[in-house]
Amino acid sequence: MKKLYNIFTLFAVLLTCNALMASSHREAPLIANDPLADNVDLYAFRSPDNPNTVTLIATYVPLQLPQGGPNYYTFGENIRYEIHVDNDATKPGDEITYRFTFKIVNEDPSTFFYIRLGKQNQKQPTL
Repeated sequence: MKKLYNIFTLFAVLLTCNALMASSHREAPLIANDPLADNVDLYAFRSPDNPNTVTLIATYVPLQLPQGGPNYYTFGENIRYEIHVDNDATKPGDEITYRFTFKIVNEDPSTFFYIRLGKQNQKQPTL
């Protein structure tokens, strides 16, 4: 009986592990049509250099791998990215909203390549 119990426990653990690895960050049906606007993750942690502040890191464009370069995905030009922060749960709404928009500046208009002659060709300053 103990051996049968161990097999069921192992089976349950394997099912749980498989389910935990299943997220692709592309599960929302409407955002799948606009991957440049897809907010993948938002990280918030106490800043290591100043413990009285919080550092926010947001990632966009799911499933982009480091070896996918040198032509990486860019931020969308017709998209307003926002990060909403609610510091006080007793009040409705957000106390802080960070908004970002981007524009692609192509320094060599004769090409669309991200890297041109060993230099970054396409740059995206925030507006």
